[in-house]
Amino acid sequence: MNKSIFASILAAAVLVSAPIAHAQTAIVRQPPNRSVADNTKSRIDGANQAAAQAALGLDAIAEEQARLQASGDFGVMQRNVSIGGQIQSAWSYKTKGQGVHIEALCDTCVYKVRLREYMTTAIVLPERMEIESVDLGDTNRFDAKRRTKNILVVKPLGSGVDSSMQVYTKEGQVLSFYLRSESVRSRHTPDLTFKIEDRIDASGLEVINFVDGANGTASPSVQGQMAATGAKDFLKTATFDPSKIRGFDSYKLWGDKSLKPEQVYRDDNFTYIQYGDKWNDIELPTAYVVVDDIDELVNTRVIGTTFVVESTHRLITLKSGQSYMCIQYLGD
Repeated sequence: MNKSIFASILAAAVLVSAPIAHAQTAIVRQPPNRSVADNTKSRIDGANQAAAQAALGLDAIAEEQARLQASGDFGVMQRNVSIGGQIQSAWSYKTKGQGVHIEALCDTCVYKVRLREYMTTAIVLPERMEIESVDLGDTNRFDAKRRTKNILVVKPLGSGVDSSMQVYTKEGQVLSFYLRSESVRSRHTPDLTFKIEDRIDASGLEVINFVDGANGTASPSVQGQMAATGAKDFLKTATFDPSKIRGFDSYKLWGDKSLKPEQVYRDDNFTYIQYGDKWNDIELPTAYVVVDDIDELVNTRVIGTTFVVESTHRLITLKSGQSYMCIQYLGD
């Protein structure tokens, strides 16, 4: 074949195949040459733009939030609030002396104190005493702080728990307490004030009397008590006389069995309510008498397992929370 013809055929073949090669092969375009300074500036500008967008909140959520805030809507703030239903219904019943419990000072007693969560209780010792230190059996669930020389405040840090507390005085005495914490659903009102009165004389019960005899002077024994305590007033001892005891079978009882005593009797000054073996199982009540159709709180004391009511009223009512026991004297 003539060389010139072969060359023409080859050139035509190249022209025909050129578009196919162009369609199958990507064309890589090289970027124009840029200096290092230009690249650095570009990166800085990009970072500044991103920061500006973040500050302005240009994303969809931020834009919507900004729109709402402009109209005064700043959204809901979730936080803890009281859900209610935490009121103790036992406080709805009006009784005089509610929440106050009084006991006599006793060397062999353990004082039982009813506490309640979210409330504090003041334990008041006799004025002549000064609290030196306190030991709590469970410091994780109870807290105690001295407020004055003879007043201690106890607060439970939960409910359904109990513990012990020892109080040491500068006079060298040790007072033992049993603490019980109840919840807002308790049927019993707590002891907001637990007061311990001064000692009962060994020969009997103390009654207040300012003079002994017509000359207005105190008896020698009472003068000794005044000198020991520095008190301006004095107490006269009412000697316990067994011959004055009466009324063993002269009482009518009705109410809750949990408060029913084993025996009730009286003398000329007080009513004695004996619980015997039941003593450790009962919640110490408060005593009331009816005066002009109103319940009046009466002072009480504890001697061993005997609940002493400082009254000889013909009708005495014992109350503990919503439980009650009526004690009516039917004798002469």
